[in-house]
Amino acid sequence: MTSKDVIVDVIDDWAEEVRRATVIRRNLLGPLADSIKMEEVSVVQGVRRSGKTFMLYGLMKEHGGTYINFEDERLLDFTPGDFDKLVDIVNQKDQRILYLDEVQEVDGWEKFAHRIHRKVKLFVTGSNSRLLSSDYSSGLVGRTKTFVSRPLMYNEFLDFTKLDGERESLLRYMGVGGFPRIVLTGDTGLAREYLERILYRDIMAKNDIRDPEALRAIADYLLSNVGKEFSFRSLKQVSGLKHETSVRDYISHLQRAFLLQVVNAYSASLKKQATYGKKVYAVDPGFITLGRRMGPDAGRVLENVVFNHLSPLGDVFFEKHIKETDFLLCDGLRPIRAVNVTFEAPVRTTVAREVQGLSDASKRYGIPAELVSVYPVEGLPAGIENRLAHRFLLELYG
Repeated sequence: MTSKDVIVDVIDDWAEEVRRATVIRRNLLGPLADSIKMEEVSVVQGVRRSGKTFMLYGLMKEHGGTYINFEDERLLDFTPGDFDKLVDIVNQKDQRILYLDEVQEVDGWEKFAHRIHRKVKLFVTGSNSRLLSSDYSSGLVGRTKTFVSRPLMYNEFLDFTKLDGERESLLRYMGVGGFPRIVLTGDTGLAREYLERILYRDIMAKNDIRDPEALRAIADYLLSNVGKEFSFRSLKQVSGLKHETSVRDYISHLQRAFLLQVVNAYSASLKKQATYGKKVYAVDPGFITLGRRMGPDAGRVLENVVFNHLSPLGDVFFEKHIKETDFLLCDGLRPIRAVNVTFEAPVRTTVAREVQGLSDASKRYGIPAELVSVYPVEGLPAGIENRLAHRFLLELYG
C-alpha cells in the first residue's frame, strides 16, 4: 500500500518533469489526441524505449491531465486499492485525463480501468502485448482502443535530426535505427542495453523461461537473419531445445515483447500458410547489427526498414511462386501491392531476379509492382516502377 502523500509527491515530480521535457511530435500523437473524446481506454503498446512515455508527455502538454509512471521506485508497494487515492487526487485537481505509464507493474489494474473509464479518460502504456491478456482483462473486451508505438519512422527521424529527405539521411537512418534516444545522442551502443533489458526484464523475468540461453540463441539467430526463411525445426537445432513447441513458445515471447515480427508466405488458405516457411524482421534496424554476422548486410537492413514502414498499413506476406516477392501488402488476404527491395542492382542478373517475382505477382493479382532501391535501377520492363527508397518511405508517411 502507498500513502496518498507519496502518490501526490510522485505526481507533482512527474508533472515538473513533463513541463521541462522537450517533445518532438510523432506520427501517433494525432490519433492519440483524437481518442480523448472516446470513452474507451486508450492503450499504447510497443517495444521498450520506442517513445511511449514522451507521447504521453506530448498529450499532457497539449491537453492537460495527470501523469504517473509505475516504474517509479516510490510506487513499488502500490496496490489496486491505491487507485482510489489516485482518483481522489485527480478529482481535487479537476482533471479528467489520467495517464498510467507502464501500468502492467500493478496487478489487477484492469479492474480499476473497467470501473473508472466512463468517469475519467484513461491512457495506459505497456511494453508487452500481454498487457491485455490476463484473466482480469476479460472485463475490458470492447472497452479499449489499442495503438502501437514503434521506433521512429523515416519521416520522424528527419524531424528529430533536422536532416533533409535524401539518400544520405536514409543511409544514416539505416545505420542508427529509430530509437529516439539513440537518434538524439548518436550512442548506438544503447541498442545492446535495450536488447538485454527486453530479454531479461520484459521476457525472462515475467515468463516461465526454463532455458534462458536457448531464448538468447534464438533471438541472436533471428536478428542475424532478417528476411531469410527459417523453420521451427532449424531453430530447434540452433537453440538446443528438444521440442518444436518450445521453439514456438519462445518466438511468441519475442513477438509479445515487440522485439521482432514473424511474416508468413502468402496463401489465400490460412491452413496452408501455417505449413509454409516463415521470415522474421526486427522492430528496429539498430538490432540487426547486434547479431553474430561478420558485417551488416545493407540490402537486408533496407528490406527490414521497408517492412517496418509497410506493416502498419496492412497485412504483409512474402510471396513464393515462380520467383520470390519480398512483400505482398494485403487488405486482409486481398493483395493490393507488390514490393521488392534491393540496395542496388548493378548487373542484369540482379535486375532479372528482382523483376520476375514482381511481374508474376502483378499479373496474377492485378496489383501495382514496385522495386525499391537506394540507387536507381535501369532496364525495368513496363509495369514495374523503380522507387528510390528515401522518397518511397516519405510518401508512405509524408
